[in-house]
Amino acid sequence: MRRREPQARVWAGYLAAFFACGAVTPPANSADMPSAPPLAVEQPPAGLPAVPNATSNPGDSFEVRFGPSIHAEGSDKAHAYVFDLAASFLTPRLDLGLSGYWAYLLPRLQVGGSLNLEGRTSYAYLDSALTLPVTSWLFVEPFFGGAVHNGSLVSTWTLNGLGCPLLFHLGVGLGVPINQHWSVLGTFEHLSNGKTALNVDCGTNAPASGSNQGLNVVGVRAGYSF
Repeated sequence: MRRREPQARVWAGYLAAFFACGAVTPPANSADMPSAPPLAVEQPPAGLPAVPNATSNPGDSFEVRFGPSIHAEGSDKAHAYVFDLAASFLTPRLDLGLSGYWAYLLPRLQVGGSLNLEGRTSYAYLDSALTLPVTSWLFVEPFFGGAVHNGSLVSTWTLNGLGCPLLFHLGVGLGVPINQHWSVLGTFEHLSNGKTALNVDCGTNAPASGSNQGLNVVGVRAGYSF
């Protein structure tokens, strides 16, 4: 038994040294730990483009637009191709808490008008507009609403017969974002009382002809978001 005492002391020393080294060993590096799985990124529905960055999306801001327009073929009879100065104001998209691409399907309110510079038909309108990104550098914007005008209800030598004092106002814009604030758009607008397509009878568009000639207007807009 006496011979085994020094040997037991040696093993006790080894064990004490082992546990002492383990107590001061630094924790494992983060590289040694298993990494957390990556967060899922919301993907757009099939067939739709990815959500563009903020610099290419003016739809979430207030916006003013302005630029020239021209009454296209079918407008104001012999006085087609007369010029307007147009301006409009748009609100941000309606906020219903949606995220990702579905938020782009929420409408914006658009209020605007077009002043004819040659004494022909001028008008003001209130629309619902959808600003839809196609790519990070292109968006399309359909709109639909109503308009009032100072034109003629019946056909004359110089003016189209618009039929009703209140008209449908619809069209589409094609835009290119320049930066976070500025964009450029080409626009097409159509104003009509809806007699042909919807059989609307406002009381003053009853004649069979010359009471739903409408206006077709094309233009260019500069937009500033803030």
